[in-house]
Amino acid sequence: IFPIEKRMTMKLARILSLAAAFLLAAGLLAGCSDSPEEGEVSFRSFSSFTLDGSTFTQKDIAAKDATVINFWGTFCSPCIQEMPDLAAFEKSLPDNVQLITICVDAQGNQETAQALLEQAGFEGITLVSGDENFDQIVQTVQAVPTTFFVDSQGLVGQAVVGAQPDLAEMYLDAINQVLKNSGKAEIHLAL
Repeated sequence: IFPIEKRMTMKLARILSLAAAFLLAAGLLAGCSDSPEEGEVSFRSFSSFTLDGSTFTQKDIAAKDATVINFWGTFCSPCIQEMPDLAAFEKSLPDNVQLITICVDAQGNQETAQALLEQAGFEGITLVSGDENFDQIVQTVQAVPTTFFVDSQGLVGQAVVGAQPDLAEMYLDAINQVLKNSGKAEIHLAL
């Protein structure tokens, strides 16, 4: 290859590499296939067990106008860092809205999960295992933290992937959208 052709080939390779890197970064920032789309997850039919051994099903979701479902893992630093904010948010919710968590790696790590929740001050419900439908729901989530906002029928509204800098404001907006779509009144936080 002549020197000028070699430089052009190297320049073209560099441009293609940069373009590929840009597309990869854009896909990651957009969530690519890791970001659940509306309707991909349904909480209409499942049975699960809580960290304290109780049962939790779609009937517990139907009992509330809206449910916030946060998926997290004991291995996930952003999940652990946002847990105190989740705890405070959960305590500020009115009776018609609930926040539950699902610890994706709780089996075999229940003591660690319990300790992290206690340290954060989270007193709400944490799901740790369940039936085949529950397992399918958990397997659908490709990144943690991921939070779903669900109406009383188990229909998923907005999904949020990643920790949120202003969790309370963002989650309140998402809850109120779910309530609005269900014909229910908006809520306000009891801070």
